[in-house]
Amino acid sequence: MQRFLNWVAGFFGYELRKIEPPLAPSIIKFLNTPEGNLDFDIAANARTSGAVDHAASGVPHLKEPGVAANRLIVEGWRFLAHSYAVVNQWQLLALSRRPDVAVKTIDLPFYGRRWQTQDGLFEQRAEDTLRSFEMAKPDESADVTLRIAFPFDFSPSRSRLTAVFGTSESQTIQKDQLPDLQAYERLQRTPPPMEVKAVTPSRWSAEGFYKSGFKTEQVLIVPHGVDVDTFRPMPEVRSHVRSKIPVADDDFVFLSLGAMSGNKGVDVLLRAFGEVSRKFPHARLVLKGMDTLYKSKPLLIKYLETIPPRDQQRVVDRLIYFGKSFPFSKMAMLYQAADAYVSSYRAEGFNMPVLEAAACGIPVICTRGGATDDFVTDGFARRIESKKLTIRHKDRDFSRLEPDLEHLIALMSAAIEDHSWRKQAAEAGPPHVRANYTWDRVVDSLVRQLFN
Repeated sequence: MQRFLNWVAGFFGYELRKIEPPLAPSIIKFLNTPEGNLDFDIAANARTSGAVDHAASGVPHLKEPGVAANRLIVEGWRFLAHSYAVVNQWQLLALSRRPDVAVKTIDLPFYGRRWQTQDGLFEQRAEDTLRSFEMAKPDESADVTLRIAFPFDFSPSRSRLTAVFGTSESQTIQKDQLPDLQAYERLQRTPPPMEVKAVTPSRWSAEGFYKSGFKTEQVLIVPHGVDVDTFRPMPEVRSHVRSKIPVADDDFVFLSLGAMSGNKGVDVLLRAFGEVSRKFPHARLVLKGMDTLYKSKPLLIKYLETIPPRDQQRVVDRLIYFGKSFPFSKMAMLYQAADAYVSSYRAEGFNMPVLEAAACGIPVICTRGGATDDFVTDGFARRIESKKLTIRHKDRDFSRLEPDLEHLIALMSAAIEDHSWRKQAAEAGPPHVRANYTWDRVVDSLVRQLFN
């Protein structure tokens, strides 16, 4: 049994250990280095760059309930930096601009016991809009109830249709993704009734719902979006942001965001950066974790230990880590500092930072074969070759990708040397996102599919 657990952990990029070995001096130094603050004046830079903030963008106040033709109850998380809450909040803001949908909300309990609400993720007007939604009564029904939280609750609501948002990174619905064992066993025996649908953001993720018995017409594939007023090219603030990180003007900065969990492939990125930084000593790696939700920094420390000893000191000297939750306006500023965005992921439901990076005009390097294939183009992204690996356990197939390390090293090296590609990618990404992946476009697709 222990051998199987070790194998499964390794399959998803984790490692089980009984005794922790002593940390290398370079890693101890990194662990003791205080995290930077990035305390630049966001508001001043936004005004200088001409950014359109939500306070001045003409976002209307909410409609009076009952005026719109379609009634929607949204059950989910707000005022949290978790990706599910982020999606829910941007969608609610887009829904607030629609005259055809009357929205009420229900706040669901957070999944993590130590998770806490966070104010200031959005600009004030947007937060005021999010707080102004009318709360639905416990016994209230609507045309549609949309749930966006974890674990997944596929039980029918009082509404005519129940839609449950979820992601299936391993292309299967796992036991810990449902409220309890009974719900898991029920899903294994019988798929949900037709009045219950799944909403998921990619074809890769949809496979998990099909394998769990959902019919094709029960799975709504709705991509995520980007607020292009927030995430957009701002070359005039680049030098200022880089000075606050700090990185020099002539450094080449690779950026990657995420929980630092095994499915993100950070261990692969670190090994690749170890090789790239040997040839290009001016390369820098900026990582943004999520310490308020996950144990991102301890995971990063674990992966740093896997780097060959000859590379550890060099990598640590060129690595900059931020773990705090940033407001979206500050996140948009962080993208401006990057020369390339790298996501060597193994399994993702969508991978929103890749889309945000493209919207900011940052060239992208990401894994081929996964969720990002739905929305990246060769115009702004180069894709890491990968192998799809699948294991079968208790009649369930678990899938992930393994990005090719040598190809990643080659792509990162080429990104440094190929200025013409970076210029092309910077020009191609933002119009692609604006034309296809604004939150208004995404929510338009969601509303059409929910209300048919």
